[in-house]
Parts: sequence; structure tokens; C-alpha cells
Amino acid sequence: MMSVSTIPDSEHQKIISEPPPYRLRIAYFISVWLFKAANAFGLRVLRLFSRRPPNFLRPEVKSYSIRPFLRNRIFRPDGSGNEPLPLYLDVHGGGWAVADPETDDEFCSFMAQKFNIIVVSIDYRKAPSWKFPYAVSDAAAIADAVILDESLNIDNTKIVIGGFSAGGNLAFAVSQVESLRGRIYGIVGFYPCLDLTESLEEKLKRRPKEAGSDILESSANFLDWAYVPYGVDRRDPLLSPRWARREDLPQYVYLIGAEYDILCHEANQMAESLVEPEFERTSIPALLAEDGWKQGGIRWECVRGRPHAFTHVAMWGRKEIDRVKVVQEMYYRVGVWLKEEVWANQSLR
Repeated sequence: MMSVSTIPDSEHQKIISEPPPYRLRIAYFISVWLFKAANAFGLRVLRLFSRRPPNFLRPEVKSYSIRPFLRNRIFRPDGSGNEPLPLYLDVHGGGWAVADPETDDEFCSFMAQKFNIIVVSIDYRKAPSWKFPYAVSDAAAIADAVILDESLNIDNTKIVIGGFSAGGNLAFAVSQVESLRGRIYGIVGFYPCLDLTESLEEKLKRRPKEAGSDILESSANFLDWAYVPYGVDRRDPLLSPRWARREDLPQYVYLIGAEYDILCHEANQMAESLVEPEFERTSIPALLAEDGWKQGGIRWECVRGRPHAFTHVAMWGRKEIDRVKVVQEMYYRVGVWLKEEVWANQSLR
């Protein structure tokens, strides 16, 4: 297991994770296991009674000897020949406690087909049985195994990693692991959780008044308890990537926030911390509003009027049609960014 801290004690003031009152520990324990059971049951029912869309690719399910108990999903574009292809490593969300790689099949299939890349959705052990840093260690080990997998015929100059929510947190953490640093050239964070030093109350205060309730409001505290061990420094950049050093991250970073999400502010702050304030930014058309910019290899967008997990939570009627349209446009933007900026610039080196 990797060491918990990546920064010498002298370089920052620690924020230590301490145990909550005993009664809360009992409540959190019950809540997280009920949450896990409900999620597992819901996914099982959904997959049993819903038909898989015919346009989805059929993935290869594969385990690697480094973590033989983890099953990863490999999406290869149709008609891929002998030419090495770029690789996108996807890390699913779920508060570090629930869900699995199949959760992201829509995204993985879309990216593989539209942009002719290999997409691998990687798995990791879940909290509370396996707390930080096990998920980071698992995701890093699988990422390394995938990159070294000769059967995939990967272009090793065109490798990126990305994730949704807690998966975004892990994507940023994995890219900092010493064995992978310099081998991953870009990160995509979809409404990622990046700062575990702030309380739920602090995050809620920053949401727009018209946002309504937040999907994370009822679960954030017990998911945090489930994932973060007592005594850990919450400013460890593997736990809170918001505090990572710029030199420890890939050159290219695409951060996407959702306006009504309690995590939007920290994603924006992460983007702000990665740019040079004295240099000019270029505005980019953002989804649903003019709220996007880029500078160098950093790109930020806020999707207006959308809550956390809007990419995965279906709606009804016209709202669902609009949601799918926004989601697919967002995925398409990511693919174009990879093709025209990240990989194009790597080819020029």
C-alpha cells in the first residue's frame, strides 16, 4: 500500500481527520451500508429490466494479476486495425463506496466510437471496508497494468485519465503517483470532488439560492466518514487534489463543473490554481451559458442549471431529451479537446 502523504510535513499545515462522536459513528455506519445495499439493488434491477441500447459497444471484461479480484471493462472502437490507438482511462464515481465500471458504459462507448480511442473503465475497492488510500492504490495499479498491456496496442504518447465525481478525485490522485507521473498527459474531471478539507456546510453555502436540494446533501458526511481514515491529513493531495502541486499534475487538465452542485466551487478553484494569473485567458462557448475559458493546457467550464451527477441520473419527458443533448455535447467537447489539443500537441513533440 502506498504511503498516505506525498508532501513533507514542513510544506503545509496539516488538517487532521478526527473521529466524530460515537453516536454519529453508529449512524454513519448504518447509513453507508444501507446506501450501499440500496445502490446495489437499484443497479441490479435496472440492468435486469432495461434493454442495453443497441448503439453501445460490447466491452471486454478483464482482470489483471496485480488486482485479480477487480473486473475492468475495455471498449475498443469498431474496425480498429493494427495502428496503435490513444487510451482513455475512466474512473467511475459513487462516493468511493458504490457503483462499478459498468456505470460509465454510455460514456465509454460514446468516446470509443466517436473518437476512435480505446477506453478502459477501471475498478477499485470500495469504502468503508477499504478506506483511503486503497482506492488510489488500486486505480493506479490497474492504470499501470492497462498501459503495459500489449494486447491493447496503445499509443503510449496519447494517454489520459478522467472520472466522474469521486472518480474525478481518483483520476487526479492517480496522475500524481510517482510510477505514473509523466506517462499520463491529461486529466478530465466531471464535477469532481477535489477538496476534503471543507465541511458540507461550507460547500452548501456557495450554491445558488435557486438550486434547490443537492443530491449529495444527505450522503456527503457518511461517505466522507466511510472513505477518510482517522488521523489522515486532509490536505494530502492524493486525498484532496485541490492542494496538489502544479508540477505533479499532467500538462493538460479539463475541469467541468455543474452550477447547482456543491462541488462546483472547488473544481473552479482547482482550475484557477493551475493557471498563470498574469497571462490572458481565452473565452470558450460553454454549455447553456457563457462561462468557460482556457489558458495553456487548462480548460474550465460550468454547465449552468445542472446538479451533481446529471450525466447519470435520468429524467422524464422533455427534460430527459434536453439532458441527453447537453450530456452528449459535453462528451463531444471533451473528445474534440483530446484530439485537437492534447494528442495533437503530443504528436508534435
